[in-house]
Amino acid sequence: MCAAVIGMLSPWAVNAQVDANADFAKWLVELRQEAADNGISEVTLEQAFANITPPVKRVIERDRSQPERVQTYDDYLTARVTDWKKQTGAELMTRHQDVLNEISKRYGVQARFIVGIWGMETNFGTYPIKEPLFNVLATLAYDNRRAAFFRAQFLAGLEILNSGFPTIENMNSSWAGAMGQSQFIPESYLQYAVDYDQDGKKDIWDTEADVFASIANYFKARNWQDDQTWGRPVLLPEGGEENLVGSQSDGLSPDQYCKRYSSLGAWRDLQDWQALGVRKADGSNLPTRSIPAALVLADKGDNEAYLVYRNFCSIMSYNPAFKYALSIGLLADQLQ
Repeated sequence: MCAAVIGMLSPWAVNAQVDANADFAKWLVELRQEAADNGISEVTLEQAFANITPPVKRVIERDRSQPERVQTYDDYLTARVTDWKKQTGAELMTRHQDVLNEISKRYGVQARFIVGIWGMETNFGTYPIKEPLFNVLATLAYDNRRAAFFRAQFLAGLEILNSGFPTIENMNSSWAGAMGQSQFIPESYLQYAVDYDQDGKKDIWDTEADVFASIANYFKARNWQDDQTWGRPVLLPEGGEENLVGSQSDGLSPDQYCKRYSSLGAWRDLQDWQALGVRKADGSNLPTRSIPAALVLADKGDNEAYLVYRNFCSIMSYNPAFKYALSIGLLADQLQ
């Protein structure tokens, strides 16, 4: 903390800040020792710890005010499923058609969902990602909301850097510690990143083929079904917002990846939703296929809703928010 700022604080505030910084410094020493005990080299430790500052307030503020929590469905989806994303995504689907088709076939994930993730996460690789990864992860690991999770990400990040690729210069992230065009947290990078072009690097920063394959591999590991879509917008019968909501225990036993999202409520066969009066957004009948679906209600009183299928849960594993998963599905629909 600079002297000018310290001079503006009361003696009590100055002492409290000094004590907080001392606690953080002690915590960093312990974290560094844990990493060294795990076999991380001194060179890697020097690089990663060199520019770590006391906890970054704006990172914690972003963690507490994520748009998925504070924005309405209408505001969130309007801001993300834009005409620019639809047009640009369609153009890039054409430009990368050959490699996308190869990857789609190999991993069993439709190309439009791969491109949907790419577009939503980093505006198809154009969004500037500037936060130093280890500074972000140190802040979030020291914070008490999800400390254990982000400590694990910090240690995984050190393992990545210790491997020789990428360099410390590449290891910037979002405010949440996600890296590259696919926005993988470090543990996801270690588990799912793919060197599709076989150049010896799992390059989710600058190699589109690796980006696409890594996203597809992530979904494949979550039992993606390429004979299904994500779901669809639907019309509800009168009183549907109040009468059709149920708990998970009221319906079919959901897929293993859906069971964890109990707030999705009851899963019912598509034909049961038809019998309850739910229709496609244009008012026509639901598909005659018999598959489980759950109902997601949008903003209270707008009578907008979505029936979602098990692939919706795979998208939720990328970001466990209904609004996020809907934005991916709705964008992917525009890229068919």
